[in-house]
Amino acid sequence: MLTIEGFKQALRHAQSEIEANKDTLTDLDRAIGDGDHGINMSRGFDAVAAILDDEYASLGELSKKVGMTLMSKVGGAAGPLYGSAFVKAAPKFGDATEADFALVKEALEEGTAAIKARGKSTAGQKTMVDVWEPFLDGLSESDDFTSKLDHLVNETEGMLATKGRASYFGENSRGTIDPGALSSSIVLKAIMKEVD
Repeated sequence: MLTIEGFKQALRHAQSEIEANKDTLTDLDRAIGDGDHGINMSRGFDAVAAILDDEYASLGELSKKVGMTLMSKVGGAAGPLYGSAFVKAAPKFGDATEADFALVKEALEEGTAAIKARGKSTAGQKTMVDVWEPFLDGLSESDDFTSKLDHLVNETEGMLATKGRASYFGENSRGTIDPGALSSSIVLKAIMKEVD
């Protein structure tokens, strides 16, 4: 079960993991982007960590607050994408104070739809969608969430980017893991750890 406290714990864990991987995210983004993904994600999740001591009546309220915080604090494309995901997941969580695996999956699917709509992207374009969508597709409670996410991140390395800043690099976009895919795996791992 994902409780409000568990959701907070997941977000704190995501923040510390993003901080630990900030340089890696920046290096990946420097190779096929504008080099600011690590810095932006760090700033955004630092801001999220700062709101976690507040009281929230429901998972939906917390998810919406996280989304609005990310939208206002994260620069680049990541802010609107991650922010939209949490804002769109909020109504699915609704007034619930705890969520079972099925509800968490449904909320994350709403988040995925928001990312796809905001980014006008689909799976296969070497974006964060290449982690969110295939991860949730057919996901069951017995799956090894961590190894599935690691596999999906590594899969982006051989992809040709056809969306976003990375698409400007053409064939040279192959051979580098998508930074948004890596940051997505960090966030999703942290959430799923609390559901498990």
